[in-house]
Amino acid sequence: MKRMRNGLVGGGAAAVLTLAASCSNTPVTPTPTPTIDPPVTNCNVTPPTTAITPALLASGLPCDATIVPPVTLPNFQHGFDYYSWLTFLALNAPASGGVIGKDAPAVWERWKELSEVMKPDGSRPAPWDAPRTIPTACRGVGVPKGTRVLSMVGKTPDVLSATVQPFDTGPLIDQHGRYVRYEILMNRPMFEYIVQNDLYSKQGQSAFTATVDFPEGDVVEGTTNGTIGAIMVKASWMVLDKSDDAGAFHTTQALVYTPPQDNPRIEESCTGATLGLVGLHVAHKTAGAPQWIWSTFEHVANVPQRADVDAGKLAPHYNFHRANCSGCAVNEPPPRPWNPNVQPFPNGFTSQIVREVPITADTDALTKAFTGLLAGTVWRNYLLVSTQWPTEPQSPTDPNGVPAPAFLANTTLETYVQGTVPQASSSCMNCHGNAAATTGRTSDFTFILERAH
Repeated sequence: MKRMRNGLVGGGAAAVLTLAASCSNTPVTPTPTPTIDPPVTNCNVTPPTTAITPALLASGLPCDATIVPPVTLPNFQHGFDYYSWLTFLALNAPASGGVIGKDAPAVWERWKELSEVMKPDGSRPAPWDAPRTIPTACRGVGVPKGTRVLSMVGKTPDVLSATVQPFDTGPLIDQHGRYVRYEILMNRPMFEYIVQNDLYSKQGQSAFTATVDFPEGDVVEGTTNGTIGAIMVKASWMVLDKSDDAGAFHTTQALVYTPPQDNPRIEESCTGATLGLVGLHVAHKTAGAPQWIWSTFEHVANVPQRADVDAGKLAPHYNFHRANCSGCAVNEPPPRPWNPNVQPFPNGFTSQIVREVPITADTDALTKAFTGLLAGTVWRNYLLVSTQWPTEPQSPTDPNGVPAPAFLANTTLETYVQGTVPQASSSCMNCHGNAAATTGRTSDFTFILERAH
């Protein structure tokens, strides 16, 4: 275990003064600057050798992965996958309190969304507890204050207008011909680091001369004391209708918003909808994994594996695959033009997706053990694809830490870059190792900073 570090940047617990509303001699009450990564006393340090019992449902969020001997690749992979499931249980607990179980807004769904931090005018984000901003076009839809807004139709926010990408990308179209929606969120330590260092704007990033170094989760050896560190979540959602079994998904009521665009020409639109969670990607920077730990989950009915397709062992229904689809292009982006206002997708197109890299037997067995704790809940319908982690965090030759497994793809997030081709197939750490801020300087394994205006 590593020794705990507070990760305080940009002032820590120092106070800033709030200006009085008018010129007077009225005393000004200091407003304390939040600590970026405050110490906690409840890090989940459950060893991966622990039996999987209901006690784990309330075990809490790991500050870092707890790994025990022997020092072998399979044992370490098991330890990181176990960590991923502990993280899944903690982050999907109700935001209102209690343990994971009922279908309610989850802890991570109350975090800050990308567009709330990287605002179009480059202005300072609203405080952590401020409600989400509703676009003008959505204000007549009639939804509660603070309702989430899902405006992305790809993991890349500008996927509709981007014409040059390092990898194949594009929207994902479900079996009803509708576009999947996406969001990127961050926890408070990550949010406060960005805000207190003025990294939310191009001007602030230009003035920031230090190396971007997000706070890391850490644990004091032999205790449960530590820090949480920066965590970011990428989620993918499928619009549901009466023909879908909403009881099989974690659901949300959201505003499905399409911003106006000029290239191609897309009109602004907004509707209210019920959506089901189909993909969840969690990245956590820790002392033991400065390249971050990458955990990726999917809905169990998303797609078949390639071996199942080849053997003809298909389920009756998948969210993004149609059995016996003659002539369907597999794992290919939809034909252009891409316009979310035109649904269902023209000419009856639906995405035909197959999982190229199979889920290992050990990871599958762990999923079955953990979802056994979740019987009778919607959460039993989610599986762990895998966890990518650095085998050599301090490697002198590979700044990405020699990732294991070498490739990792979520079929709803890295849909069109699955496989095992170096420099072409999806690898979270190798891809994010290229991430930079708007200044061109490294951004510590996150593309979030390049979204500053």
